[in-house]
Amino acid sequence: MGQQVMPVFYQVDPSHVRKNKGYFLQAFTEHEEVHWENRDKVRKWRAALTGVANLSGWDLRNM
Repeated sequence: MGQQVMPVFYQVDPSHVRKNKGYFLQAFTEHEEVHWENRDKVRKWRAALTGVANLSGWDLRNM
């Protein structure tokens, strides 16, 4: 389709997104508990963000 995705990781470690650890793990765990009826949707979001974190992008933690 001729589109490009360039992820920007703003004040988050891309490896935490990729490996679902740190604040990302905590946030998704809490989100699954609060939205237990939509747990599959939350898991799809987690999988999508893991896929994005595997792409090349910019890490803007130190800006």
